[in-house]
Amino acid sequence: MSGPTPQISAADAQKAQQQMEQQAKQEEQIDGMLRGCLSAEARDRLKRIEVVKPERAREVEIQILNAVRAGRLQPPVSDDIVREMLTNISGQGSGSSQKITVLRKVQDGDDW
Repeated sequence: MSGPTPQISAADAQKAQQQMEQQAKQEEQIDGMLRGCLSAEARDRLKRIEVVKPERAREVEIQILNAVRAGRLQPPVSDDIVREMLTNISGQGSGSSQKITVLRKVQDGDDW
């Protein structure tokens, strides 16, 4: 038994489509501005962070764009500055630091 399916009007569907297109356009503009502001290494780092923590990457991107606009940073922004910003943001977070420990299995014959 299935209940009634909600009907979406053509106007609502068109409005949703326009919002999605506008959001995609804004993201494209931000990416274009970042390409001009970031070094290749910094851009790569942010893309890797974006895979794991998209909200943190977006926050750093916005901070970089605002700082460049205000004249506090000069393009190209280096990877070191991006790392520093990421550290500052993660320190502001929940108050608890996250620690990652990598344990490697030692097998017979491994010299290290």
